Amino acid sequence: MLTSCSSLLDEVFPKRNVGEEGTGGKNPDDYEPVGDKTLAFFGDSLTIGAGGSMPYGNYVAAAMKSRPVATDGIVGQIALSIAIRQGGMPLKISVDKGKFDGVNEVKVTKINNEFLSTPINNDTYSRTGTVAGVKCTITRKVEGDEVYTIKPETESDVEIPADSVFELDDAVRLRSATQILWYGRNNIGNFNAEDEIMSALDSSIAYISDPKRYVVLGILLATPDNEGTSNYNQVMDINQKLASKYGNAYVEMTPPTPAEMSEVNYTPDSNDESDIAQKNFPRGLRAADSTDEIHLNDKGYQLVANRVAKKLKELKY
Repeated sequence: MLTSCSSLLDEVFPKRNVGEEGTGGKNPDDYEPVGDKTLAFFGDSLTIGAGGSMPYGNYVAAAMKSRPVATDGIVGQIALSIAIRQGGMPLKISVDKGKFDGVNEVKVTKINNEFLSTPINNDTYSRTGTVAGVKCTITRKVEGDEVYTIKPETESDVEIPADSVFELDDAVRLRSATQILWYGRNNIGNFNAEDEIMSALDSSIAYISDPKRYVVLGILLATPDNEGTSNYNQVMDINQKLASKYGNAYVEMTPPTPAEMSEVNYTPDSNDESDIAQKNFPRGLRAADSTDEIHLNDKGYQLVANRVAKKLKELKY
């Protein structure tokens, strides 16, 4: 995917010359991160690049010497569900008859969070992991009603006690990665959104292996969330808390500057200028579908990726 988009990526992330003035002959971006080089992006539909052509993490990786990338996002999800996929919140299940049934699927009768569910679609989602010491796959599917099942890799009749922890493979594998956490857009409008988002982020960050390497992205305003609206006020309050709590690990989602738009070869028009004046992201960097009030287009995601890449380089992650 990166190869097919190389010309587009080159426009956004031009190659820098070693020995630029003021660097003492050394490129300040030329560093080797310590430990796991994987960049892991956790979030919702914004993380997977809905409205654009690919996840914004791919643009970040292109600016970071093509580092390995893992992107885990599901459309429409709130912060708690994201934190469970990331590993910060435990996933607990109970199953029909309390045991595996050979190689057959077993229905999940209780789950502490529908971490693969979304109100947006009826798609089937699966994750691998371990429960009661047995490797298996947990699946969400909708066949009239929504159902969760587990299926072991090999035949098993092991008992599964009620509220057993299901340990997700991806969460364990990415625990040592540099993590980019974009939580909370789908919590906006809930009266307790701030507590939900902060709790999910705290749990996720606590789960990351030491030395912890992470950045937290601010919440993006939706198209109608202009200055003075209740959602605008809620987003601003939460972003202020995020900035205060996470400090230098925080990446703001404020309207783009002229320099940032120039970096992605975008020239704002009068409508964009109006949006920016109302302290919102310009509509020209939003998804082409006019009914989509949240997502960005490729240039919008490139701009976000620029901010993330600069932050990662600043922190030498």
